Amino acid sequence: MHQIRFSVYIIILFISSVSIFYGNEKKENDDEISNHHDIKNEFFLLKDIFKYKSDIQEHDIKEGKSYLKGNATIEYHNTKVEADYIEFDWKNGDLYAKSKEKSIFFQKENQQYFFRTIHWNLNKKIGEAKNFFLKEKNHIVIANDILKRKEDILMKKVIYTSDPFFLENKDNFPDLYLKTEKLKYSYSKKYIFSSPIFFYLYRVPMPIFFPFLYMPITKLNQTSYSGIMYPKFGIQNKKIYMKDIGLFFPISNFLNFKMNASIYNPETWKIKTKIEYKLNKYNDHGLINFDYQNMSHKQKNYLFQWEHNSDFKSNSEINFNANINYDNIFLYNKNYSYVNIRKKFSNYLWFMDIYMIQNKEKEEIKFLIPELILHTKNVLFNDKKNFFLSQVNLENRFHFNNSIDFQKVKYFHSGLLLNHNMNMTAYFPFFYPYLKISSKIFYQDFYAWNSPDFQISSFQKMDFSTNIVSIPFYKIWKFKNNALLKHKIQPILSFHIMYFPPVFYNVKNHFEKRINLIFNNDWIIKNPWNCVVDSCEKIKIIKEINSSFIVDHNFIKWEKFQIMGDIDLTKNMKTKYKAGINFEKEEKKNKMIYFDFSFSSHYDINLFSIKNEFKKKGKNRYDYFFFDQNNYAKYSIPLNLKIDFHSNYENDLNKKKLFQTLLSLNGSVNITKYWTISFHTDYDLLKNKIIFSNIIFDRDLRSFKMSFNWIRNSSWSFFIGLKDPNFRNIIQYNERN
Repeated sequence: MHQIRFSVYIIILFISSVSIFYGNEKKENDDEISNHHDIKNEFFLLKDIFKYKSDIQEHDIKEGKSYLKGNATIEYHNTKVEADYIEFDWKNGDLYAKSKEKSIFFQKENQQYFFRTIHWNLNKKIGEAKNFFLKEKNHIVIANDILKRKEDILMKKVIYTSDPFFLENKDNFPDLYLKTEKLKYSYSKKYIFSSPIFFYLYRVPMPIFFPFLYMPITKLNQTSYSGIMYPKFGIQNKKIYMKDIGLFFPISNFLNFKMNASIYNPETWKIKTKIEYKLNKYNDHGLINFDYQNMSHKQKNYLFQWEHNSDFKSNSEINFNANINYDNIFLYNKNYSYVNIRKKFSNYLWFMDIYMIQNKEKEEIKFLIPELILHTKNVLFNDKKNFFLSQVNLENRFHFNNSIDFQKVKYFHSGLLLNHNMNMTAYFPFFYPYLKISSKIFYQDFYAWNSPDFQISSFQKMDFSTNIVSIPFYKIWKFKNNALLKHKIQPILSFHIMYFPPVFYNVKNHFEKRINLIFNNDWIIKNPWNCVVDSCEKIKIIKEINSSFIVDHNFIKWEKFQIMGDIDLTKNMKTKYKAGINFEKEEKKNKMIYFDFSFSSHYDINLFSIKNEFKKKGKNRYDYFFFDQNNYAKYSIPLNLKIDFHSNYENDLNKKKLFQTLLSLNGSVNITKYWTISFHTDYDLLKNKIIFSNIIFDRDLRSFKMSFNWIRNSSWSFFIGLKDPNFRNIIQYNERN
């Protein structure tokens, strides 16, 4: 076998033939010499380079053809062909290929096709083929004849199937397939059109067919396309319903239209329309929805929605967003509508928003017109030489809004709100590198005016807080068996003071002072028997100890104490816990003790593993199994199981005690290769009863799947339908109680 560049090889043959001719001392006439030069010139007009290989090669220089026999392969530009026999005319680009035992392999860029015979012109990209075969990831397309012309592709006797057994070569025939006599794809006008499409199950026609298939495929900005949405059929309350039948197509280069309808019964139906748009100039995009619904209790509902998002890429950096929703009968609990504008400057942000909120429970509509927010952030000092001054930041936030409330005409309320927050932070080391100190000052002003009551309220407060963070301290214990125990602790001391001016906060003590002490703990155990490379198992016993104190009249009083952590016992076993006690003020004489503990474990096991003594192997229903001496099939039964234990306790003297202990089991088991049972159960150990139970049976039926979902004392549902994502809504049976 040879593999050389086709152009160089043809030139060598051309020169050799001329040399042999002159060696025999025969003269060609001027026309024959001119003809050779024309062939040579025609060849050099083909700028692309050929590669080929085969067991036997024959080349006719006069005709300008090459004949490749036996394991033939030819490559031209981005096309590759493999066959038993290839005939190629390198003057006009005609290619003829055929195979007896195996299919012709034809690759165009990254797409692969298979034929029995093919006659193709690689320059004009037209031709015809027999026994076309295209295999994708999830489906296969087969056609007896295919004709490619300049404007379209015509296919005859077309079969489409997504049977996984057929895709994996486990069966010679698919269980379910679609068949049509003719299918036309026009890539100039961008559409697909076919003759009637029939469904076959095990080669038996089903009473389901499409009179034709027309599908526009024009793309819009490479993100939009056209087509038909096939309906979803189901049964609910012993009545058949049809859901989401419709179509979608582009109106122009910047507009998409989509419409679908659902019919549940003669009195209940729904129509949805949707328009998507995109403006490339400003990178604007959005959608407009209008939904109309006729409900069984003779009530009509319509919902209008407009969403818009834009990003103006300019020096002003303005961003505009809108989401407008209106529901005439408050069908949904809450509908939020807003329009906002964001403008970003070098060191601050400016927001202007308009809100409309529909509340079904209160039967009211609330407007915020407008809401203004100004957010600034500055570095007060920019002295790189002075480390302390370079770490001081100042942040301001001004918030203003005007609200209007309507409630069924009977109620009207409006109000103004002004809120100002100022936050100053500073960070610097102290006794470097042992201590780090961060301080924060927070100031808040709040004013509100309400009408028609003409009430005015205001509020002020100031927070001072300082955190002192130490470097971690640790101690290491080594044992004889090379096990390692490491304890690392990092203390954090926090001081917090809140000040309320007496004119706005009418209490005796205008100061609220707290001290927080936090210990970040890590108990790390490195086990030399459970190490992979340099990574060993780590177990953390105590994660954090947090204690808070209140300073009142120069007396320190305990406010709360809490300890929490998590432990990774093994790879599949983990536990978390949190416990503490809250102390309230003395006059309430109240305290609360609580804890929260959880344990989880996860297992992936095989209940019946395949043993080495099962050496006999056979085929049973498209799959291979091991068999024992009595010819019983043996296969593993994988089990996935997760066990969760959760217990929490709260003891409040003024309230009822709360104590819950739940055991949850989640998992799935493959009782056979095609049967899967999934389960979820919650069991209350204190009440000694099951509070929730859910079992799901799944059955793999090749092209179909079946499932039964049962929830104890609640509901059940049954589903059987196609697995093919393109047609799963067409053939299905779905029923709920």
